[in-house]
Parts: sequence; structure tokens; C-alpha cells
Amino acid sequence: MVQPEDIRKKAENIYADFLRAWVANTGVSFFPRLVPTERNLSDDVADAIRSVRALRDGSKEVIGYGYTVEWRDVNSRSLGRNRFPQRITFETRDDLLRLVGKQREFQKFSDAVDRLRREFPALTQWIASNVRTLIEAADQLDGLLAVIRHFVDHPRPDCFARELPLDVDTKFVERNRCLLQQWFDLVLPPHAIQADETHFERRYGLRYVEPQVFVRFLSAEVQREMGFPCPILSLPLHTLSHLPVVNLRVLIVENKVNLLTVPPLARTIAFGGMGNGVTLLGNALWLAQIPITYWGDVDVEGFEILSRLRAYFPQTRSILMGESALHRWQHLTGAGTGRNREKPPHLTADESAAFDACNVGNLRLEQERIPQLDVYQVFHTNQMPQRPV
Repeated sequence: MVQPEDIRKKAENIYADFLRAWVANTGVSFFPRLVPTERNLSDDVADAIRSVRALRDGSKEVIGYGYTVEWRDVNSRSLGRNRFPQRITFETRDDLLRLVGKQREFQKFSDAVDRLRREFPALTQWIASNVRTLIEAADQLDGLLAVIRHFVDHPRPDCFARELPLDVDTKFVERNRCLLQQWFDLVLPPHAIQADETHFERRYGLRYVEPQVFVRFLSAEVQREMGFPCPILSLPLHTLSHLPVVNLRVLIVENKVNLLTVPPLARTIAFGGMGNGVTLLGNALWLAQIPITYWGDVDVEGFEILSRLRAYFPQTRSILMGESALHRWQHLTGAGTGRNREKPPHLTADESAAFDACNVGNLRLEQERIPQLDVYQVFHTNQMPQRPV
């Protein structure tokens, strides 16, 4: 026979169902709520009587709240004439909440729902799908609403989150990024969201500690024009994105030592050591208007990086990464990672053939293994674009 502890466990599930029904405005018809139970009785008379007594002692009939038992008289040979449970229900919301100890939680939740619906109606559907998330966030609702109001009134504020003029701690926005992103996407106007960006700060116009891009000016002329005091430096991504670009071309070299040892090139600046972070360059929109050359390892990972870069900048060409490079320096190849990969989508026919050879043969030609004299020769024999386009 079902016992009070069993009913309390079932009540937790009923409580979750009730919350969803309440949010959907069907909570009024939710009660009385039947508690599903099995009706089997013990053949042991004493045990059956103890179970019935325990069930009654834990019921609303005795303690004043919780589940209500509807009894029926039963005559049986083994048990004689006794009262046994026929139906168990929660008659009211208060009965359920008091039994599971959720009165305070529900009050905070219902207050949060009312405030969100009243101030930001666009969140109504989100609430229905994220009941537990809102319960967990209810204690922080004042701060969360303050953040949303500020972004509605001041979209893309261009400051660090800790500089927002709000009465929240300096890590509040960072700590609540996941929830704020869900709400921002529903509440903020389209012009306040960079929809193709997944990075939280860039998506909503906040400043952040930006990645540094390793830069080398391969042209002293370009260095003077841009006003930089030294030919080798690191620039924050935001600064790089706003360089005064005139008649320029870019070389991207994966290995930093290789970047430092390529020969000078007219009207060229070089970036290096970015790995998969090369896609961050997609924020430098001026790169879409100039010639770009990429030089990385001849292996499956190198071609994946090249493909990701070319997805942003289709004009990107590679150097020292074709099938001929793989054949010429075959004696310098080593083993790759051994992982079989799908072919990246943005490769030329020559690059595609080199990718297949690396993928099937588990090959890697690291760019730093190519002899320096050969590198100089390639860079000085019209392998780089001669004029910006």
C-alpha cells in the first residue's frame, strides 16, 4: 500500500506539472489532483493495518494539509471489516505546496512571472518553456531586469560589463551570460544584436579583453604610413579592425617564427600564430577588400583553418600548401594526428588533392621544416599577389 513517503515523492512530480499548468493559465482547473497509486494490500493483517494507520496519520485529515484520502469499507476473509483508501488527492494548491515545502519558492516564482510578463511581454513564451530556469534566477531578478532595461535604453553600450551604471556586482553580467543572451535575443531590437556573432560581448556591443593579433610590417613604407613605431607588435582585435587601410595586402602565417623570417614584401603586413582563431579576423571588414595570402602546415588541420578563413574572405589564396609542395618536400613530412576528417568545403582543386593525400596517408608537412632558401625563392617568384585588387 502507498505510504506517506511515496506520496511525497509523487508530489514533487505533481508540483512540476502544476507549475507548467499555472504558467499556461490552467492552474485553476488543476485541483483537485489525483495521486496515482496502486491498491494492493498486504495479506498480513497487522501489516495492512499499520499501513492504513500510517497513511491516515500523514494525511490532511490529521495534520491539516497535504493529501486527502477517500476511504471505503472493505470486508475480507483475511482482514475482516476495515477502512481502506479508495482515492488519494490534493484538493488545493496550498495542500500541495505545504507538503513539498515549496510555498516560498512558488511565491517568488509567481512574482517573477508577473513582473516579467508585465515589463517584457516578449518573454511570455520563454517563461512557459523555462520554468525551472526562472525559479533558479528568481533571487537575482532585480539585477537581471536592471541589465535588460539598460540595454533596451542604451543598445550596444560599447563599455566593459563592469562599467555599466547599475547596482550589481562587477561579475553579475558575466555570471548570467547564458540567461541574459536568451532574454536579449527576445527583447532587444534587431539593430542592437549582431546576429551572426556567438561571442556574448561582440553580439551585444560590450567591450572585453580582446585577443591579441601578432603583427609584422613587411613594408617599412606601410609602417610609416600607419604611424607605428616598430615593425613587430601585437594589436587588440578591435584596433586591428579599424586600421587605416590604403593600397594594402595581407599575409597570414600560422607559425610565428616563420612569420618573423619571411622576406620583406611591398605594401604588405603579416599576421601570425592564430590557429583556429583566424576566424576572428572576420571582424576586420576591411580585409574583404584586399588580397589575402595564407601559409600554414600542409596537413588536415592546416586545410581546415584555410577553409574557415576563406569562408569569410573568398579571395584568400594559399602559398606553399598545394600538392606540388607536398611532393617536393615529401622527405620532410611526418605523421599527422591520425584522425580521418571530412574534406573542408572551401578548397581549390590543388589544395583538395593535397588534403586527400594528407588525410589518407596521415601526412603532415610542417611549414617550419621547409628550407628557408626555398621559402625565399617562392616568395620572390611572383607567388604573392603583386597589386591589391
